[in-house]
Amino acid sequence: MNFTSLNIHDIYNFIYIALMILGGVTLTLTIILNAKERGRQHKAILLFVTSIFLYMVTDFITYYFLGELASGSFVFILITLSDTLFCLVITAWVYAIMVLAKIEEAINMKWMIIASAIYLVSSQILSFYLGRYDSYTLHVDKGFWNIIFQILNGGYDIGIMAIGIRCMILLCKKYKKGASRNINLLMSALLIGYMVWISYWDYSTWYKTEEKLLNIYAMDPLILLYAILNVFLIYYFYKNDPLKISESQISPDEAVNIIAKRYMLSEREREVLILVNRGLSNKQIATELSISENTVKRHISNIFKKTETQSRHEIIYKISKAN
Repeated sequence: MNFTSLNIHDIYNFIYIALMILGGVTLTLTIILNAKERGRQHKAILLFVTSIFLYMVTDFITYYFLGELASGSFVFILITLSDTLFCLVITAWVYAIMVLAKIEEAINMKWMIIASAIYLVSSQILSFYLGRYDSYTLHVDKGFWNIIFQILNGGYDIGIMAIGIRCMILLCKKYKKGASRNINLLMSALLIGYMVWISYWDYSTWYKTEEKLLNIYAMDPLILLYAILNVFLIYYFYKNDPLKISESQISPDEAVNIIAKRYMLSEREREVLILVNRGLSNKQIATELSISENTVKRHISNIFKKTETQSRHEIIYKISKAN
């Protein structure tokens, strides 16, 4: 019995260590790309990747690695940190969907941050009051404040699910088809599904024993989702090579014309794309075409949307393939 438990413990340790190494590689590549691109979309991806990496490390240490070694105030500090990073992950998740899909009308991020902060502070105060100081579990089946605590957690879970559903509705209305829409629909669906699991996790912390709670934690779907995310991002870096496109790889204008025709770009968008392909900045393009810098940004945004790309490096890579 002990030998089996030890083997399971070793397997979980191996999976998490491998996942953290993989996550560290992805985080490093994302930081480099964000420093090179400095676009809003890359910042959203970096925020999501960073928050989920920190959350996974903290959550693993809190609920599995330490186990019975932690107690008292140390337990409460670890759980509070884990819950804080969880709220950050969910907020970054929603923000990434909105920015990548260009559906900022889905929700006011300022109010979401305020609501998440209120939820976090309130839930931690109630957790402390209800006894989460010496144990990972909370028995909240009776009493007025127990009911309030359950309503608070349930309300937050349902609220995030509603946001995910709204994002999916807006995506279906705004985009008919395309890889970008499908990816963001998947991200929204996974957000909804994960919050359903979180509801089950909340239930488990209220009604399950501490031993069963750690076993339930091992089934956290975010472990698998994070592994898939890391593999996808590393494949993206390998396939699109966004960090290594240099001036020597710039394609001739004929290749830009192919892309412009294939994706039905306007004449002005084609002109802007030619200058992007030549390595000119937004300010230089504005001067060259005698238009404002904001107009250049608008044209580039439309080009990204039509060509289903996210950055200058990605569109230049696509042009080079056309050539």
